[in-house]
Amino acid sequence: MACERKLVESEATTGFFVLLGTKGKKETLEWCMKANLIASHYECPKCKKNMRLQERKGTVDGYEWRCRNQSKDNRHDVVRSVRKDTWFSESKLAITIILRSTRYWFGKSMNAFVVNDLKVNKNTVVDWYMFCREVCMLACVKESEKLGGVGEIVEIDESLFGKMKYGKGRRVNGKWVFGGVQRESNKCFFRVVESRTKEELLKVIHEWILPGTTIISDCWKVYDCLSDEGYVHLRVNHSLTFVDPETGAHTNSIEGSWSAIKKGLHKAHVKGQFDSYLTEYMW
Repeated sequence: MACERKLVESEATTGFFVLLGTKGKKETLEWCMKANLIASHYECPKCKKNMRLQERKGTVDGYEWRCRNQSKDNRHDVVRSVRKDTWFSESKLAITIILRSTRYWFGKSMNAFVVNDLKVNKNTVVDWYMFCREVCMLACVKESEKLGGVGEIVEIDESLFGKMKYGKGRRVNGKWVFGGVQRESNKCFFRVVESRTKEELLKVIHEWILPGTTIISDCWKVYDCLSDEGYVHLRVNHSLTFVDPETGAHTNSIEGSWSAIKKGLHKAHVKGQFDSYLTEYMW
């Protein structure tokens, strides 16, 4: 999947998260409304008038939308959660906790730190972090687009994740990941592949890289056919140099991506939610 990471945090937003633990429920809801995270108004389905935001003690959010009419012609009492049709609706946690947990996930805070700071259960943090990664997966699918084009450069490479040695030299096979990074942009794709055959890698290349793109790879023979597939192909022989002295070709961008991904992944992730962690990096 190719996607661009799009997130801009203003000083006001950052400051809000710093002080979020001291905010009251009403202030938190008002901030969420301004940020378009929850609705700022609701129309009553019975009378078509705007519902009122009223305090409701004993509820996790402290407030709810309500419209009450005592007239004989249209008597009704309609109540609606402030979370209706939002991503908060999937959780029973307080919105303040959800926002702070999301902030910690974005900052790659360790689970133990979040548990201690927010005074929540470890499984709660694990579940919410997983939910955030699922949102990343959906976002990457929605925003995905092919890389490259005439005049654009895409570096490609494959890397093995999770191959580990245990006692007595026994090896456990990991996962092969094939990826590409477009120069001068944040665009990238990474796909788990069952094998590194010419047929499988070409299928991924055609799926994610536009014809006419200049593709830079190492000298592995599988890539020898790229010039016949509608691409401009440059090679760099890593056994001799990291930068081709004649063409200037190099794969520093994709190599840097492998290092960053592996640094952020725990070995256990390869056995569990590897795809979701990989998508988190892409996002």
